Amino acid sequence: MNKLLVLLLILAAAFSLVLVSCGGEAEEAQVEETAEAVAPGLTVINRNSGWEVGQKGGELVLGQLGSGPKSFNPVLAEETSSTDITDYMISDALVQRDQHTLEWAPALAESWEISDDEKVLTLTLRDDIFWSDGEPITAEDFEYTINNIIYDEGVQTSTRDSYTVGGELTEWVALDERTLQISAVEVYAGLLNIANSSAVPKHIVEPLIEENGIEAFNNLWGIDADPTTIPSSGPWVISEYIANQRISFEPNPYYYKTDAEGTQLPYLEQITFLFTPDTDTMLQQFLAGTVDVYAVRGEDYSVLVEEKENLGFEMYEVGASTSTNFITFNQNPDEDGPENDGDAGLTEPKLTWLSNQSFREAMAHLVDRQTYINNIAFGFGYPQYSFVPRFSPYYWEGADEAALKYDPIAAAELLDSIDYIDRDGDGVREDPEGNPIALNLATNSGNRVREDIITAFAQEAANVGIQITPRPVDFNELVNQLVATYDWDMILIGLTGSVDPISGANVYPSYGNLHMIEPNQESPRRDWEARVDEAWKEANETTDEAQRKSGWEKIQREWLENLPWVFTYNPLLMSAYDADLGNVFPQPINGYGAIGISEYLYRK
Repeated sequence: MNKLLVLLLILAAAFSLVLVSCGGEAEEAQVEETAEAVAPGLTVINRNSGWEVGQKGGELVLGQLGSGPKSFNPVLAEETSSTDITDYMISDALVQRDQHTLEWAPALAESWEISDDEKVLTLTLRDDIFWSDGEPITAEDFEYTINNIIYDEGVQTSTRDSYTVGGELTEWVALDERTLQISAVEVYAGLLNIANSSAVPKHIVEPLIEENGIEAFNNLWGIDADPTTIPSSGPWVISEYIANQRISFEPNPYYYKTDAEGTQLPYLEQITFLFTPDTDTMLQQFLAGTVDVYAVRGEDYSVLVEEKENLGFEMYEVGASTSTNFITFNQNPDEDGPENDGDAGLTEPKLTWLSNQSFREAMAHLVDRQTYINNIAFGFGYPQYSFVPRFSPYYWEGADEAALKYDPIAAAELLDSIDYIDRDGDGVREDPEGNPIALNLATNSGNRVREDIITAFAQEAANVGIQITPRPVDFNELVNQLVATYDWDMILIGLTGSVDPISGANVYPSYGNLHMIEPNQESPRRDWEARVDEAWKEANETTDEAQRKSGWEKIQREWLENLPWVFTYNPLLMSAYDADLGNVFPQPINGYGAIGISEYLYRK
């Protein structure tokens, strides 16, 4: 579905932004020039060359962290273990960013026009697009998907917020089978971002809902379904699924893309994802030749660079990760009380601790970014201070100076200033009511990089008298805590990054369903959130670039001053690919790695 920010589980470090981007010509994406690699043995990707003409045949095996998808339904999928499949393998969007330039390019829509008042986007669909069952893909599929599925409050989707402009949902109208119109009540910089949407097959879903009601859609294409029957609009169809083990794909026989010589894509005849419990296991699978692509961690570099000639693979420097990696603090109150079922939220005294600005500032002073980079990323990383990637035109250059830096002495002084002191000499601080300050810090299990970060952070906290218990948990359970039960204290997590942060419509405004500290607010509870909501309008309900940059600067300032999250570091993304693979041109953006180029990869 719409490629909005979603929780990220990146193989190299971390909860993988599934989604990406901006409207109009708001940004001028730059093609990367050939440069010298940061370390010997790495190849810098030259994206100037464009796609090579490949050849048919061959297979590819990819590793995916975790136990596999939570859903095969593209509207309901929320985490990358699912969206890697639903958004990239078996779905295609109306428009998408070009893999090489990152500029908007046609996909299922062959062209588009924006009205003079900049409120209406009219798209013309290709005349050669079909679902994998042979039925045509039409503008009515998109109109029905948005209006009858995503906009229905009975559907359990996290994407609805990303279709909102000026407080109102955008209007989708199929003018005929090939012409689709998207209208907004205000000028919006992200109309093309909204059009970065896929559809469900109306010819299958509409009869189901008419007979059984909308609730039937919430049960459609779950992991207990036969996924080989799911129609695809993307390059692949699911050919086999074995729970907790693997999922395989074969080419969609009706896929529309061809290469420069007219050969239908994909080139490969099969792709398989192996579900892998942790990155160490995945590394061993790659070295054994069981998987063909590996997202290289800093600690792996010295091992892999020594083996690349012997084992026949190439190592690529992809670029600084655009994803975020941060600690967030739960401030969602349990208004029903802990004795009631349903949404839990946070009870006292933890709610008071985590809602205290000085306490969060103290925690920010305990994030030792440079040590994480040196010891966990093995030097392959960069300090991170904002959710906006540094290469984005919307990055606030003042973020580096404004962010609180590692300073345990300052952390201790802040804790003293709010009377969080060790009252009984046991080494743990208590609040003024005598409650020992003890919190859990969760992250997704099996991701050793994240597990190392929460362990290091817990030690820093212990040094100043705060008891933090590291809690690795299953990724899907972590997502459930964030979007459903709200039953957590602190979480180390991440979101996929994008060229334009407008893709975070469900994250940064207070009403967003991934506004993690307290999602889905009817009105902003905190003054700074009200200011962010206003700045969101300033940044995005316009196409004026100066205004957009001003709005995004305000949002980044508020984030750094009020600390709903504290950022850690961006890893340098490195990838190892079987040397037999061609068309290896990944980008450091989720969806633009191996799965984003899967239809172009070929065996030499």
